[in-house]
Amino acid sequence: MSKENGIPYDGFGNVIEMLRLADAPFRDKILRGIAARDPALAKRLVNALKLEMQRQTEDDSRATLERSQRAHATKNYGL
Repeated sequence: MSKENGIPYDGFGNVIEMLRLADAPFRDKILRGIAARDPALAKRLVNALKLEMQRQTEDDSRATLERSQRAHATKNYGL
């Protein structure tokens, strides 16, 4: 994380977040452009993006399980 004028930011993390939220064709186009200029950076981005998407999927699965368990536990109470 870098800090400029007292405001912390994480440029690499911001790029990963932007790529994670982008649609697949746009994401692929951006990564191809980066790979043409800096293959090592593109590889780092792809690996970090895979990890972030996997983490997000695990978080989503965990949240779904918790909702299901909550619904099952409260179904007799009409909540």
